[in-house]
Amino acid sequence: MHLPARLAAPDPSNAEVGVAPAAAAGMPVGEAVAQTRASGPFVPGSVRGALVFALAALLALAIGIALFTRHNLIYRVHDYAILNLAGQMRELSHGMGLDARQIVRNDAVQVAPAELARYREKLALQVEQYDRIVQSFVTRELSPDLTGLDDPVSCSWDRPSLSQLEATAAAWRAVRVGVVPGTLPDAAPEAIVAAAQTLARDDGRLLESSRALSIAFKHMMQRKLDFVIRAQAVGVALSALFGWGVYVLVRRHVLRPLASAEGLARRVIAGDLGSQVPVAGGHEIAAIGIALNRLSRRMELLFALAERSAGGLTTGELLDTLHAGLADQVPLDFVAVAFAEDDDPRGWLMLRTTGSGPADLADGTLLGVQGAVQHARAELEARGRRAGFGSMLTLELRIGGGDAALLMFAAREPGAYPEASAALLRNVASHVQGQLERTLSTEALVVAAVEGLAKLAESRDPETGDHLLRMSQYSALIAAELGRTGPHAGRIDVRFVEDLRRFAPMHDIGKVGVPDAILLKPGRLTDAERADMCRHPTIGAEVLRRCEAQMQQRGRSLFRIGIEIAEAHHERWDGTGYPNGTAAEAIPLSARIVAVADVFDALTSRRPYKEAWSVERALATIDADSGSHFDPDVVAALHRTLPEVLEIHARHKHV
Repeated sequence: MHLPARLAAPDPSNAEVGVAPAAAAGMPVGEAVAQTRASGPFVPGSVRGALVFALAALLALAIGIALFTRHNLIYRVHDYAILNLAGQMRELSHGMGLDARQIVRNDAVQVAPAELARYREKLALQVEQYDRIVQSFVTRELSPDLTGLDDPVSCSWDRPSLSQLEATAAAWRAVRVGVVPGTLPDAAPEAIVAAAQTLARDDGRLLESSRALSIAFKHMMQRKLDFVIRAQAVGVALSALFGWGVYVLVRRHVLRPLASAEGLARRVIAGDLGSQVPVAGGHEIAAIGIALNRLSRRMELLFALAERSAGGLTTGELLDTLHAGLADQVPLDFVAVAFAEDDDPRGWLMLRTTGSGPADLADGTLLGVQGAVQHARAELEARGRRAGFGSMLTLELRIGGGDAALLMFAAREPGAYPEASAALLRNVASHVQGQLERTLSTEALVVAAVEGLAKLAESRDPETGDHLLRMSQYSALIAAELGRTGPHAGRIDVRFVEDLRRFAPMHDIGKVGVPDAILLKPGRLTDAERADMCRHPTIGAEVLRRCEAQMQQRGRSLFRIGIEIAEAHHERWDGTGYPNGTAAEAIPLSARIVAVADVFDALTSRRPYKEAWSVERALATIDADSGSHFDPDVVAALHRTLPEVLEIHARHKHV
């Protein structure tokens, strides 16, 4: 791998968003809330909807009060007309009584015919008017010629008024029977005088019933007026209540959240990145709080990435940081980097991954394509679709020297990356591109250092040939098989396999501390010499621990598996190994795997003091030591991976 010199900024035109036409429909939770709340004034739970509702209710209440008042004012005019007609009835009753008593008094001295004729005509008009008023009250329809208004008046009586109206009408009917004959045009003087006598006798009854009707009407109208006054008071109270509600709504859901948002802005300005404000409800101001919280978290993420960059993150750690930091910002199930070098005949491969991804997108997986970025992107998307990802975003990163990389974000949720989310991911990719360049460079240097140290140890024991290459690949195959089946299934990830492949060659790094006289002695070692030789695991572990201490001062751990392998690869399952006599599961799994791979390759390789054993003989020897020298599960995994092991053995056979 080239040491990358520079990563170009991600080109937005190179980003592929989603894998289905509906991809743009999705949105992260916070942004969805903000968008939804802004989509209309009547969204349930929105401040805008509540304010519109409250103001509309206030307006409707005001209009209702105005219409109610106008309606009752009109009815007050009607009431005055009704009272006026009731007063006319009293006046008619009183007038007919006075006229009748005058006729009755004058009858004793014989009333002149002309006076009787005038009385009859007047009485006929009075009876007709009284009839019309009573009939109008009974039918509840008052004509304009009675009221003097422009339109007819429809009356509504309450029970007391209706009862009194019926009594008044009955009294009039009783009087009218004796009066009407005297009002006819051809009425005899005796009939006229008889009508006057009837009125003179019953005018008190008629006057009293008309007065009682007028009083009943007045009481009814007073009750109506009291109702109007109460309704007006209720309207004013409701207006005040709605006004208070609007104030409380604005204070609770607008003024307080805005004050919190202002406080958050001040804290962020002061450097308290990642600070959050409480978000209650689902309204527009809450959407502002959500947006500010997301902004604060995003700034915290970006600054954290910048801060951790100084510690020299590995590519895997960088992707883990991205995955953890972005998980609450956007839907994110998988992050990966695919890489291709111009001079690498293998073409594009998955350099690092994190999250829940498919096996055919695991670390180190070849994509089976070469050349143009679009071919690699198409293959990534095809594998992602087969794995069930509903949304993918791939960003092209140009590396100095002509190499290219693709940074891939994926989620199982369809439509997870609308433009707002895609813009965030592009921004993050642009921000970490320099760090990705440095991590690629750092990892390349670490690999080179590991290989150099291993070669240094190998140079002191030149009989091993390609032993380091073969046993490291054997170790990786066995580890991957253990992760698929057996008691370790699901507990070994691709990162462990890759680290094992990387650090297995360092198992004998401690031999640099063994004198040449012992290391290169052709014959059997003395007990003292063997004791010195048995110190090489401790020496190697101590060297790597010093390297690890330097890395931990920078906030990283890099050599842990290398230390385990160097120190424990000569331990035995039954506890009789060296340097610490550790047994069984207490021996690190990485060292147990390397022990089997190391011995298998040593037995099947030619050395100056022996010929290469056959695979069958080597396996028989290892099987014989299974459960005493070797972990039985590791030995079983070696048997299951034997075809791949033999392929590597044949390809890198020592001759």
